[in-house]
Amino acid sequence: MAEFKQQGNTCIVSGQLDQQAVRSLWNGRDSILATETSALQLSKIEYCDSAGVAFLLELVGIHAAKGVSLKLVSPSEQLKKFIILYDLNDFFIEEAK
Repeated sequence: MAEFKQQGNTCIVSGQLDQQAVRSLWNGRDSILATETSALQLSKIEYCDSAGVAFLLELVGIHAAKGVSLKLVSPSEQLKKFIILYDLNDFFIEEAK
């Protein structure tokens, strides 16, 4: 299961963000992040599948609809494989850890 931990303007996502986790998080997706969140820090994600990636992009879309830019930063090594495989480089930002 994925955990979202707010630290100031950044939310640290950890654990597994897979189809099962997305199902349990889906109904609360509009309120999972604080309004002031400007970055999702993803280096602590242990496993993410296509449903998890779609969920992250959904969160970006929800914030954009509210007029707030949400950056997806520091993807984990496992998540980087997905980013390369599906050519999602434009959505994720690599930052120093």
